[in-house]
Parts: sequence; C-alpha cells; structure tokens
Amino acid sequence: MTARFRILIPLLLSLPLLFGCTDNKKDKAVIEQGQDTAAEQAIQAVKVPMDRARTAADQEKSHIKQVEEQEKKQ
Repeated sequence: MTARFRILIPLLLSLPLLFGCTDNKKDKAVIEQGQDTAAEQAIQAVKVPMDRARTAADQEKSHIKQVEEQEKKQ
C-alpha cells in the first residue's frame, strides 16, 4: 500500500508543474482530465484498504459476540 503512495503522491504533485505553463485550452482540459483520473486512483488506493479494514473489524466484532453468546448458553 505504501508503494502505491510513493508513486501516486509525486505523480499528483508533478502534474500541475509539468503542464501548468500551457496556454492551450484543449491541453488544459486534457491535463485536468489526467489530474481527475490520478485523483480518483489515489482515492481508490486509500478507500479500498480502509473498506477492507472496516469489514474485517465488523467480522471480528460479530465473531466475539457469537463466542460470548455461546459462553452464556453453557
């Protein structure tokens, strides 16, 4: 996961520097589209692992609750 950030963060920071000096509106639209795509990829790089962690935590809580209920029955 950190390897993705090591690649994405410099990429996101370099896009405006590399293409910020252009005067062509068409080029600016392409650049903004590239930035949007890079931003979406960065969001997904963070969101997917967080969702997986939440799912794992919910499963753990559910398992603990089941074990406690079984202990009460005994």
